[in-house]
Amino acid sequence: MTPKVLIIIVNWNGKEYLNDCLRSVFNQSYENFKVILVDNGSTDGSIEFVKKIYSDVEIIPLDKNYGFAKGNNIGIEKALKDEKVQYIVLLNNDTKVEPQWLEELVKVAKSDEQVGSCQPKMLSLANPKMIDALGISITKNGGAIQDGYGIEDTGQYNQVKEVFGACAGAALYKREMLSRIGLFDEDFFAYYEDVDLALRARLAGWKCMYVPKAVAYHRHSATVGKTSSFKIYFLERNRYYYIIKNLPTEIVLKFLIRKPKAITITILRCIKNRGFRLLGYYLKSNFDAIKNVPKMFKKRKKILSARLIRDEELKKWFR
Repeated sequence: MTPKVLIIIVNWNGKEYLNDCLRSVFNQSYENFKVILVDNGSTDGSIEFVKKIYSDVEIIPLDKNYGFAKGNNIGIEKALKDEKVQYIVLLNNDTKVEPQWLEELVKVAKSDEQVGSCQPKMLSLANPKMIDALGISITKNGGAIQDGYGIEDTGQYNQVKEVFGACAGAALYKREMLSRIGLFDEDFFAYYEDVDLALRARLAGWKCMYVPKAVAYHRHSATVGKTSSFKIYFLERNRYYYIIKNLPTEIVLKFLIRKPKAITITILRCIKNRGFRLLGYYLKSNFDAIKNVPKMFKKRKKILSARLIRDEELKKWFR
């Protein structure tokens, strides 16, 4: 009997992308799966479209946009109620997947009991020769990197290997891992919630594997845009959150000490370029982050008290 998989797609006004996404999902070689669409209060007819065309999809309609983190958590909590579900897969609504995508992810996930997550080869949907993501890495200064982004795919990344963490845009997570380390931190709302989860998984001793034969195509920032005020706000604010919660003390201190200078430089650059609207969101993101620093340190204490690996082992992964 093949393990049961539950695929969760969080949607917010993404009707124009859903047909490509769902059609590819239901064209999988792997058969034992179910799809849940968590709809974050869409007003574009997304729910009506899915009900009409994809009746096998279970829809969880929400009254407003609760964000990527909570939207996925609602789906994951539903999945965890089904004891037969062994793997939970998160998939962005602006993706398409190859027919062997799910089969290859499950195959590698089953290969080692310490594998808690799997990362597919994510390519650009606009230009399939270009890589979108091969996983998540952390720099020595605490920055988060989307591995491989913008690099041409010439077959140089066609070997299964262990990576630091998985991008939640098309990732597989083991039920047991999520049950132990917890779900996404809903304080993030959107962006870097998968970085935070990857760090917590590493600290708890779980592995993440990159699976090149599992191929997904991603539009990248299709829902909110690449330079939206929404994205600027959450990327800036949430950087504080994952660093303070999870990273070694010296990195946290360096980040906080250097931040005032970085803020000053950004303010001057925005004034010079007359980017006053975006400057407002940037300042608000820092203000909100600083306001929540005590809350993040409280979460840090809980995470580090339960970790199974030390700082030196974690830092071996930093680039």
